[in-house]
Amino acid sequence: MIRFDKVCKVFPNGTKAVREISFEVAEGETLVLLGTSGSGKTTTMKMVNRLIEPSSGTITVGDKDILSQNPVQLRRSIGYAIQGIGLFPHMTVGENIGVVPRLVGWSSDKINSRVSELLELVGLSPPEQFRDRYPTQLSGGQRQRIGVARALAADPPVILMDEPFGALDPITREQLQDEFIELESRIQKTILFVTHDIYEAVKMGDRIAILDQGEVQQIAPPRDIVESPANEFVDRFLGPHRFQLSLMTVRLSHLIKSSSLSLSEPEEAAETPKKRLFVRNSLIEALDLFKEVQKEKMPVWDQDKQVGVLSMEHLLSAVGTAFQRAGVEQ
Repeated sequence: MIRFDKVCKVFPNGTKAVREISFEVAEGETLVLLGTSGSGKTTTMKMVNRLIEPSSGTITVGDKDILSQNPVQLRRSIGYAIQGIGLFPHMTVGENIGVVPRLVGWSSDKINSRVSELLELVGLSPPEQFRDRYPTQLSGGQRQRIGVARALAADPPVILMDEPFGALDPITREQLQDEFIELESRIQKTILFVTHDIYEAVKMGDRIAILDQGEVQQIAPPRDIVESPANEFVDRFLGPHRFQLSLMTVRLSHLIKSSSLSLSEPEEAAETPKKRLFVRNSLIEALDLFKEVQKEKMPVWDQDKQVGVLSMEHLLSAVGTAFQRAGVEQ
């Protein structure tokens, strides 16, 4: 869906921000660009929709060279969510979400229907309570949800996200990360996600590309990066975080697929519990939830279907195995 082939960016002052990087983002994949300030991650992302023009190399989106397309039309075909949110203060929530659909010629009825659909999708319901509010009447978390809704408004196949949750407090940030992961499983978009936070990268990404001084140091699934750093830079980058990352990179779905964790048969429940354990949850999330609910066993869900029951004993065994694979002493 997105392909970089030997792409470089040199600014007029001579700064080489990106140096011959090549990678692909598959359809429906979330690739996280991770690195410190000045590593080239934001420059790389902004070249996709030509907010920054590449100096050389080729970038294709959906098999089309971006340089062969009108930059305004290109940007309208790609969703874009940023840390500062960028909502227009003089527009209502509904008007903000409907900006791009209106520019590409959607009818008023279609836009209104889409606004209602997206407000429901991002957890702002009923839509009538939020549609006519202005950004100043919303909390930070609500504004960020509107920012995500606006990025999805015209149903683009590709979404660019530049530290979208970075300005939020830790509790709201974690909540929105969880909600977006659940949303992502339903919308199936191709996402390029920029962050400097290694925990967010591991949580959000199907794969992570670690950048340093404009070069890709390693690109791999989170678990592979933690267990097999490609070089000394990646190893040092992970160093102080390895204990928690070893638990974050292993999801219950990985263990079930590899048969290293067998779930008990699903149990009948009188009602769906508010606190649920999902196959997408990591080991550390499972540990936190077990601690919160104070139970020895918990049902495991795949979206709205219960697929089994996990015991604390089996979870702790999986934790020990994860530590061994990552080379962490227990």
